Amino acid sequence: MWILLVEDEKQLARSLKRGLEEEGHVVEVMHDGEEAELQGLVNDYDMVVLDWRLPNRDGKQILEHWRAEDRSFPVLMLTALGDLDHKVAGLDAGADDYMGKPFSFEELLARVRALGRRSSEMQNNDPVSVGPIELDSRKHWVKVCGIKRSLRPKEFILLELLLNEPETVFSKTQIAERVWGSAYYVSDNTIEATISTLRQKLAESFEECEEDFLEDNSKVIETIRGAGYRLNSNLTQTNE
Repeated sequence: MWILLVEDEKQLARSLKRGLEEEGHVVEVMHDGEEAELQGLVNDYDMVVLDWRLPNRDGKQILEHWRAEDRSFPVLMLTALGDLDHKVAGLDAGADDYMGKPFSFEELLARVRALGRRSSEMQNNDPVSVGPIELDSRKHWVKVCGIKRSLRPKEFILLELLLNEPETVFSKTQIAERVWGSAYYVSDNTIEATISTLRQKLAESFEECEEDFLEDNSKVIETIRGAGYRLNSNLTQTNE
């Protein structure tokens, strides 16, 4: 993959660059926030590893600008600010994953591989729609009844998974592997919370549609007891 590594700690940047290149990646390193922001606007990287604290412009501001300009490459955010509030702020800004410093290179590499699979899937995916829900992974937008809706990164990936395979029931393990890249880095509670918030946002969006697509909008995502989750089967029928 072509990876942009934005890290102002030069010794750490050299170490990460060397390790990633040994894995076969092409790595471009930048230490300044403003310069990195510009490069992300003009180049189609396969992935960006982005530090939060940078000279001239912080990683959160950079990422918000990229997402506002429809730059959809996966972003792994690195920071010494490891508390929950900063993690949530980074994910809300558009990060696909988040690692607090210090970290092991093996874990970073595993997360890079997971996001790389996501990047490959995004490049091959055309816009998809089921019922009133439309999703374009390349331009990174979701519409319900023609109106754009805002989702957090993991909610977006989860919805994309459900839309691409609308009749499939996904277990929590399968969701962890497909959305987070590994079942080892995410708890059942996190998966359940993500499903719950996505379900709530979709239900609220359905309430604003002129047409009734479901009898109960809170069941846009169905829970199949003992098996997992899937998109409501009544939605798939509206496309037939």
